[in-house]
Amino acid sequence: MQAGRRDVRLHGARVMRSDDRSSVMGRTLLAALLAACASVGIPAVSPAPTPPAARPPPPYPRFAGVTFEPSAAAFDPATGHVLVLSDHDTTLYRYELSSAGLVLPPGEHHDPLRLPEGLEAAKFEGLTRLPSGGFLAVTAFDRPDPSYRRLLRFSYAPAAPAEAVSVAVDDDALAAAVRAASGLPWFKIEALAVDRTGTRVLFGVRSVGTSYREPEDVVLVVRCPLTGERVGPPEAVIRLSTAGALGGPAEGLSDLQLDAGGDSFLLLTSHEGTENRPDGHSGHLFRVPAEVLLGAETPVPVPLGAPLRGWRAKPEGLAVEPSGAVVVVFDDDRDWKHLFAGYEQSDGLFTVIDPRP
Repeated sequence: MQAGRRDVRLHGARVMRSDDRSSVMGRTLLAALLAACASVGIPAVSPAPTPPAARPPPPYPRFAGVTFEPSAAAFDPATGHVLVLSDHDTTLYRYELSSAGLVLPPGEHHDPLRLPEGLEAAKFEGLTRLPSGGFLAVTAFDRPDPSYRRLLRFSYAPAAPAEAVSVAVDDDALAAAVRAASGLPWFKIEALAVDRTGTRVLFGVRSVGTSYREPEDVVLVVRCPLTGERVGPPEAVIRLSTAGALGGPAEGLSDLQLDAGGDSFLLLTSHEGTENRPDGHSGHLFRVPAEVLLGAETPVPVPLGAPLRGWRAKPEGLAVEPSGAVVVVFDDDRDWKHLFAGYEQSDGLFTVIDPRP
């Protein structure tokens, strides 16, 4: 199909966009989106709380969901669609990037994943695309209920139901590996990735603690072999640290995806403050060489380098396009949303970046 062009406008920026699905977002569109989003930086001084009558707009563009706290994202190059999961339901949200932002594509529906009979799943936190074209989704693994300890595989096609199958995980071995690395019995998964061959899966651990009541933000990556419908016992637990890079409060791992080139991973961290303030949410993006996460364990945590980006909301999902552009979605909780004019519970936030050097 011959590529056509149409005008695209986002936050006042007017650009031209290519319809060629092999390069869903052209350099011109990306430049305009970057310019539109770059104006929202992290202030050097935290602003004072704003009275309700003068609430500011959200820091990034909104997009619509249902029971919406977007917790994971992935890009489907076959359709050019961005797939999103929320930790409040089992719906597979389907979007395309248009002049209006992230919108439901024509003929599509936001429908729940179709789970095997008798199987329940709750609190999805990670989503990644397999080299085969299918997708993996993981729940939080943060409580003993089996519904919260699921890894699912599904295929996606526009306007079609997404049939999911369960992928077996050695739950005891996974828990033991995290406990040995952290010294604590409780943990929470918030990220999921695979290597370029699809034979190793990486679970990103965001929090550890004595229980969910005392979470400690961490950056742990548990690497396991992946064969067919089964995940083997962990091969390694890679510990990383934001301390040197950020110099402030620790941030927890919130997403992990292989970059478009396949030789490094994009690692997302986020922080949620204890006070409900406009400056209470933050996050950063890092690049980690693939050999760090696919290599041997180290005796001390690996320090992360300087962040590629920083944000004034809580980033939770990365959708990496073949072009190298990345759609970032934010999982902001209900009370924090109410600090901003027009930021409804059914909304999420997103931005688009180019993290390449």
